[in-house]
Amino acid sequence: DQYMLNKSKIALMGAFAAAAMVSTGAHAATQTATAEVDIIAAVQLTQDVGLDLGVAASSATAGTVALNSGTGVRTCTGGVTCVGGAVRGQFTVSGATATYVVGITVPASTTLTSGGNTMALSLNPSMTSFTSTGASQIFYVGGVLSVAANQAAGTYTGTYSVSADYQ
Repeated sequence: DQYMLNKSKIALMGAFAAAAMVSTGAHAATQTATAEVDIIAAVQLTQDVGLDLGVAASSATAGTVALNSGTGVRTCTGGVTCVGGAVRGQFTVSGATATYVVGITVPASTTLTSGGNTMALSLNPSMTSFTSTGASQIFYVGGVLSVAANQAAGTYTGTYSVSADYQ
């Protein structure tokens, strides 16, 4: 019977060992997490002054009318003669929250038309972004108008979209 008793002990120890190796279930953990968002004021954009390249006279030679967005100085080249003054476009960005960067987007060009006649105007802003101080920020838009030889007389007009938004 000693043999049977030893066999039973070995079987019992094997059962304990097997039970110890069987997983008793994972201990799950739960954590409550947080979420947050800061809403800042929307950027406001207004056009204060429209872009006006003034008066120019064409000739048998093509040329350009250029209005510097930074300085407001206008120059005419080629066969184009500038007459009188010109005014760069002026815009005001307001409502931007301090310390945030505001990007300014102006298209590369637009077309001015008078009846069936057209001219290409390349556009350039005086700035493409700024870091807001919380105060209003003014920027300007100028450009270079391509005037064809013997460009037809008329009042040429066009539009372009300007935007300002957080970057």
